[in-house]
Amino acid sequence: MLKLKRLPAAVAAITAAGLLAACSSDPATTATDAGGGGGKTVSIGYSTPVAAQVSAQNLALGLKDATAALNWRLDILDANLSADKQISDVQTMLQQGKAAIGTWTLDAGAAGGAYAQAQAAGVPVVGVNSEGTGITAGVWWQINMCDTPDAPYKQTARLIAEQRPGAKVVVMGGPPVPSIVNNAKCFAEAAKAAGLTVLPQADNTKDNSAGASALASDLLTKHGDVDAFWAYNDSTALGISAAVIQAGLKVSTKGSDGVIVIGANADPDAVEAVRQGRLTGTWDPDGVATGWAVVKAMRDILDKKPAQKIVVKSTWYDGDTIGSYVAPAQRKYTLDSLPLVTTAQ
Repeated sequence: MLKLKRLPAAVAAITAAGLLAACSSDPATTATDAGGGGGKTVSIGYSTPVAAQVSAQNLALGLKDATAALNWRLDILDANLSADKQISDVQTMLQQGKAAIGTWTLDAGAAGGAYAQAQAAGVPVVGVNSEGTGITAGVWWQINMCDTPDAPYKQTARLIAEQRPGAKVVVMGGPPVPSIVNNAKCFAEAAKAAGLTVLPQADNTKDNSAGASALASDLLTKHGDVDAFWAYNDSTALGISAAVIQAGLKVSTKGSDGVIVIGANADPDAVEAVRQGRLTGTWDPDGVATGWAVVKAMRDILDKKPAQKIVVKSTWYDGDTIGSYVAPAQRKYTLDSLPLVTTAQ
């Protein structure tokens, strides 16, 4: 997803519905007061890195559903991949008197000043897959975590090793955003630990299927015996899949022969590709649950509870499990029944 106007710190986004519009809410208003109907309506804001991406649109859906359940007001501002615009958006939300702000940070260093302003105003900042000075609490996708033995990309490495011991693997990363860089590193290290041969990394900095396809075609020419590709997102994985098929090879499904191609985000096109056998599998980070988790973190902070680190469970879908996939719009959650891996300080 991206062509950053200014780099560092994360990816993904959200549809910009219910945008701007003047609003006034007292940052001191608690979630409990609002929920009881006796206080002011809690107004919150979210800064999305780029509102056009599917996974971000899913996150927006979760935000909308959760705020509707609490009778809160929500504004989503689109940074459109500009760190400067994101900083301006945070400052706008502070001027509007938001009770809490959520953000998927594009540049942690640059955003620090704006977050410090929020802290000084007593407005909590909930970061999505983001960390840095001024962030009060974090909500993380499990696929962006690498600190436990069952971390998704460690599982992926073991899956490949079980199907193809000693397999030759290409790691295809993306733009040099911290979360992408860290995920590629997590998988590469896990792959080596699983006995796989990790070929030189290629990065799809164009962040689109066409760019990934061109890279994969070159790699298939140089390494005709490659066994697997790990891709940082589904758009990249689909580009790889197209190159594999164009080269007269087949994509491995359900442990069959062919080239293993693994993506992430469970975008609609990727889900369909798994069903059709054009993609080995994809990790679903559950953007809808992530939106709910951001609101949960805000509610808890406004209710004076300790700030928490929330990790939203990611689910692996391949040819064997794709039948259980539920479309994002059909996922129904509550603030107290979210698919969380852990909630810890």
